[in-house]
Amino acid sequence: MTANIWTNPQGQTRLLLPVDGSEPSLRAVDHAIGLAQTLSAPASIVLLNVQSRFSGDVQLFIGGDELHRYHEDEGRKQLAAADARVAAAGLASESHIVIGAVVESIDLASEQYDCQAIVIGGRGLGGIAGVLLGSVANQLLQVARRPVILVR
Repeated sequence: MTANIWTNPQGQTRLLLPVDGSEPSLRAVDHAIGLAQTLSAPASIVLLNVQSRFSGDVQLFIGGDELHRYHEDEGRKQLAAADARVAAAGLASESHIVIGAVVESIDLASEQYDCQAIVIGGRGLGGIAGVLLGSVANQLLQVARRPVILVR
C-alpha cells in the first residue's frame, strides 16, 4: 500500500472501528491502537456502534423518544470498554452511535468521517450466521469503499 491512502489531506490517519462490546471487537480495538501507535502520521480512532432498528410493530407500543433513548443507552454500554482502551492509550478519538443497517452504516461512516481504513473483529455478536466469519465482517469485505483490516 502506498503512504497516501493512510493519510487524509490534512496529513492525519483516521481508523474506523465498529464495536459491539464483544471480545472480537475489543481485539480489533487493541489492534487498531497498536497500528495507530506505529504510523508516522498523527492517528485518531473513530469508534462506531450501530444499533439495528426494531422490526415489526414495536413502535406501536413504545414511543420514538423511548426507542431513541434505548438505542443511545445500549450504544454507550457497547462503546464503554473500547472508549476506555483508546483513552488509556492516549489516542485522539471520537465515538458515534447510529441506528440502521449495520454493514451499510459502517461503510457510510467510513466515508462520512473521512477514515482511511476500517478495522473490524472477525466475529461479533451476530449469532449463528457468523460462526466461521462474522456475517457483518464478511459482507463488509465485499462492499466497503475503504480498506478493511479484519482482526481474528
